[in-house]
Amino acid sequence: MTTLETSANKIRETHNDYEINDDFTADEHPLYSNVSRFIVRDGPRSRPYQLATISLGIMSAVLLAIIIGLSVRINRVSDDHNSLSLNSSRINSELAQLRSDHKSLIESKKALQEKHDEDTKQIKSLEANIAVETRLKTELQSQNRDLREEKRKLKSQLTNLEENCGQCLPNWLLMNNTCYFFAVSEIIPRKGWAAGRQECTKKGADLLVINSKEEQEFISDTLKALRYNLSFSYRNGFWMGLKDDQTEGVWKWLNGTLMTEGYWMDGEPNDDYGIEDCAAVYPTNNPMKSWNDVPCSHPLKWICEKEITKTP
Repeated sequence: MTTLETSANKIRETHNDYEINDDFTADEHPLYSNVSRFIVRDGPRSRPYQLATISLGIMSAVLLAIIIGLSVRINRVSDDHNSLSLNSSRINSELAQLRSDHKSLIESKKALQEKHDEDTKQIKSLEANIAVETRLKTELQSQNRDLREEKRKLKSQLTNLEENCGQCLPNWLLMNNTCYFFAVSEIIPRKGWAAGRQECTKKGADLLVINSKEEQEFISDTLKALRYNLSFSYRNGFWMGLKDDQTEGVWKWLNGTLMTEGYWMDGEPNDDYGIEDCAAVYPTNNPMKSWNDVPCSHPLKWICEKEITKTP
């Protein structure tokens, strides 16, 4: 049996399930007298359609519920979206304001930093000026102290001169009760220690003997006052009455007393070559470091001293 025959048989079976009712006498509408009426018999074959209808109804109800739920959900999502959009707009506005504030803060910070840098420069400049002024003040104070000390010494010398006026020979200087002669003249030749002492004895004096710090400062200040400020050289010294020719390292003055306090230069006395047995004083910036040991035959200038004999 072919497929077409099978389909035809199914059609006939379906047709037999319906009965044709030809009684149309009671019909009030003759126009429809020839219309066939089919009565659907309720049988086992109609049940699948009923189940399908019920299923479709249930599915329609489910779909309707789903659609309603989705609509509600969509409305809620739409409301949330609107709320989020409003919040987003507000956030964007606040973000823009924050960015503007941040920009303003950066500009303010830059301006403050520039002001800080300028203030720092001014502070450093002021500190430098203060340091300079402090140094100048210190120097002026030191000069003031030196001037006062020099004034005191000059005043003391003036007093001595007034008290002992005419008691020292010409070209001799007076301090306390002692007259001093400085052989600084260029017409006076340099001589060894012994020859220099002879020049002092010819004048009724002897070589310099320093007995105190005050006397040492007087000798140094006088050399500066006489403008004998030559650069250091062994030729620029002045013989004193101090030697260690008898016992090396034991320095004695001409009056026989031992030297107890010396004003030696750094590293002196060093008895260089083992022949430096006589002492000389040199014009130096530091009066407390102005002595040097020299060979006694070395040609130098000299300083003589002579005590004033007071009459009763």
